[in-house]
Amino acid sequence: MDSQHATLDPQSHTWLELGEVQQLLLDAYPGVVLGVDAQSRIRWINPVAAERLGYGRDELAGKPIAGSLIALEELEARAVELSAILGEHVVADAGVLGTALRRDGVASEHDWVLRHKDGSPHPTRLNVGALRDGRGQVTGLIAVEPLHRSEESPLRLTHHDSLTGLPTRAVLQDRAEMALLRAARQKSVLAIMLIEIDGFDALCDQYGHTVGDDVLRATAGRLHFELRKTDTAVRLDRGQFAAMLVDLHHADEAQRVAAKVASALAAPINVGVARVALAARVGVVWTPQHGNQLLPLLQAAEAALAKLPAGQGGVATPDVVVDRRA
Repeated sequence: MDSQHATLDPQSHTWLELGEVQQLLLDAYPGVVLGVDAQSRIRWINPVAAERLGYGRDELAGKPIAGSLIALEELEARAVELSAILGEHVVADAGVLGTALRRDGVASEHDWVLRHKDGSPHPTRLNVGALRDGRGQVTGLIAVEPLHRSEESPLRLTHHDSLTGLPTRAVLQDRAEMALLRAARQKSVLAIMLIEIDGFDALCDQYGHTVGDDVLRATAGRLHFELRKTDTAVRLDRGQFAAMLVDLHHADEAQRVAAKVASALAAPINVGVARVALAARVGVVWTPQHGNQLLPLLQAAEAALAKLPAGQGGVATPDVVVDRRA
């Protein structure tokens, strides 16, 4: 059958049912897996995905993926992007997941922001493929979070934090060297944010290190969502992160981003049966006022953090407390 003209067949639901072997494979897969039917309803979700997104195993069954796991604004943005690529109007609904698939018949990989049950964003890369019946008719879509190939693992472990997937300090140092030179040449502003989850050690003592790991992953996801693709967020140590903001026009832009990040990281998260309240302290500095090299900028950001008392969160520069959250 011509894959370009394949349509979703609502009469072939049986091909979306899972056999015993498929169920075992789904349960064992360490990444996100979603099965979506012809009406863009979630038919199944694997345990890893359900736990990561705060849902029970069958809680999402039958619900539309649009508006539940993927925000409508995310679908609208992707529809605009696809319309420009394909040269035709693409409707902003859950069908955009498989638009490229229906166009050229091959699986497509794209970054999506999945929504946790508590509303927090979880950026996830999904490979979307077709589910077909015995006649070759497309009956639904399967979205799988791809795992890294083994030959990529040594390099990734060197340059990425294994827990959060964020780049390491070494990557920040490499990128900062070029970004600082560009900022000096273009007379733009480069900012560094030092971000600390307030009371992270006490949180681990209270709930355990597994919950602490979940909090770190959620923090990384929220940073990824709040920052631009040109910015760099890294995990430094324990509950501490750093972010580099490039190509800013004014220092007040850095302060606005820092306030937005502090607010996003302060949202409670659901971890298992616990709902964990968070607070984040953010020290923000920028060139050339606080330095023109990475180390002096990080030291200045550390001094800014010291201005914020523990337990409150907020935003500070070395010169002033911008936002003290009580």
